[in-house]
Amino acid sequence: MTRGDEIVYLTALNSVFRYRGGAARTLLDHFGSASAIFYHTALELSQITGLSAKITSDLLSEQNIIAAQNEVDKANKQGIFTHTLYGSSYPKRLAQCPDAPVLLYQQGPINLSGNKMLAIVGTRSATPSGIQTTERIVKELAQRGHNCTIISGLALGIDITAHKVALEIGLPTVAVFAFGLDHIQPVAHTSIAHIIAKKGACVTDFPSKTVVNKSNFLKRNRIIAGLADGVLVVESKEKGGALITADIAQSYDREVMAVPGRWNDVCSQGCNNLIRSQQAGLVSNVEDIEQQLGWTPSTTQKSNPTVSPSNDLIDSSLLQALDGSPQSIDQLHRISQLPLPELSARLMSLTVQGTIKRTHNHLYCIA
Repeated sequence: MTRGDEIVYLTALNSVFRYRGGAARTLLDHFGSASAIFYHTALELSQITGLSAKITSDLLSEQNIIAAQNEVDKANKQGIFTHTLYGSSYPKRLAQCPDAPVLLYQQGPINLSGNKMLAIVGTRSATPSGIQTTERIVKELAQRGHNCTIISGLALGIDITAHKVALEIGLPTVAVFAFGLDHIQPVAHTSIAHIIAKKGACVTDFPSKTVVNKSNFLKRNRIIAGLADGVLVVESKEKGGALITADIAQSYDREVMAVPGRWNDVCSQGCNNLIRSQQAGLVSNVEDIEQQLGWTPSTTQKSNPTVSPSNDLIDSSLLQALDGSPQSIDQLHRISQLPLPELSARLMSLTVQGTIKRTHNHLYCIA
């Protein structure tokens, strides 16, 4: 490592100020670069910036620099791209946020500064109605010609529904992690995350080996809000992470929208409160989203395009079904709802790949 290795020093800076992007930005603006910060002693930094002795000591420690170098090396080996604040590739919307992280890790090919970016969030305990609403909204956005990127948090319920539908119909999707890219939670979403990493993007400002805790998910929400033009809350209880995302989005001057529900529906209380307090625009159809975001539907798009799940998504669903115990083709047929010829073809493909195997009693299981 050389003193001019800016990415290493940015990584070291991020490890100390990860959730206080404003403080890190102030340091960068004052010194002109991350590497310049490390030419000073802890005492000098404390005198110049007013930072506590502990923070400056942690920042300049040899262990912090070594850990930063290891993190950079690991990202390079794993094909993880690192966006740096003020770098040309840094997501343009996120860069506008006062607490944007100095580093953002990305695994996946899509542009995080796409023309149209919509965050869809909601409760983990989604109702069938909420799931259907999410599916309908994403599909109708595509049908009306919006090649928008769907952003969410890979959580159960509304989040994973938004990701899955986007993959099914060919819209780009971004999963924002509350941990490093070396960890996926919930584990059941591992195969979906791998598909997103190939066709969309998995992003985080957390380094590898981050210990997962509840507060990480709340910190993650600022990235979801910061990447988007607007945040749509489909279902939310009276309190929940989706409402925190909406609140952050409002502070970033993003459009906040919510789908109303019945007055006595627990999973709609948060949305109803957002609308009642005029903190969110009411969304009853896709046209409402278009109006609030200023999106114009494409006149050349077919009104009802036929879409079918990709082979990757089908394979992912089959592998999830086989994760617990071996299944017969009849059981897989009932679970997947696929036509038998298509199901047989996918099972054959996975068997040839060595991903699954067929037992002597004609059951399929993970190889």
